[in-house]
Amino acid sequence: MSTDRDGKKLVRSPSGLRMLPENRALGSPFCLEEPQWVPDKECPLCMHCDAKFDFITRKHHCRRCGKCFCDKCCSKKVPLPRMCFVDPVRQCAECSVISQKEMEFYDRQLKVLMNGATFYITQGSSEKSENVVCRLSNNHRFSPKPQGNLFVLLSFW
Repeated sequence: MSTDRDGKKLVRSPSGLRMLPENRALGSPFCLEEPQWVPDKECPLCMHCDAKFDFITRKHHCRRCGKCFCDKCCSKKVPLPRMCFVDPVRQCAECSVISQKEMEFYDRQLKVLMNGATFYITQGSSEKSENVVCRLSNNHRFSPKPQGNLFVLLSFW
C-alpha cells in the first residue's frame, strides 16, 4: 500500500488495484463498495449458462456483483471507477453494460460540471429565481461555502 499527497492510498484487493481515500469521510458518495464474492463452494456451475466448472472451464468472479461465471459469460474487462479500480476489471455481461452506461453518463455530466453548469433555484411557490453556477473544483473537494453564486462540487469518483 502506498499513499500520495492527495490523501489517497493504493490498495491491492483480491479484485485488483484500487485508489482509495485515506479518510472515508473524504470519499465520494458515488463510489460503490466491493461486493462479497459468492464463495467458490457455493457455485459449482456458471450462474448464467450453467456450465460446470472443471479444469478446462474455470470459475471467475464478476468484480461488480461478486457472482461466479465461466470465461464465456465473464470475459469483458471494463473500467469500474465507481469502485476506485485503477485498471479495467472482469465483469459479467449484465454488469459490464451497467458500467458502460454509467461511464457514458458521468462522462457527459462531468464535462458540463468541469466548465460550470448554471442552475435556476426558486424557493417554494416564489416566482423569483436565483442563478447558481456549479462546477468541479480543481482538487475535487466540496466547498461548503458558496463563493458568490458559485458552488464547488466534489468529484464523482
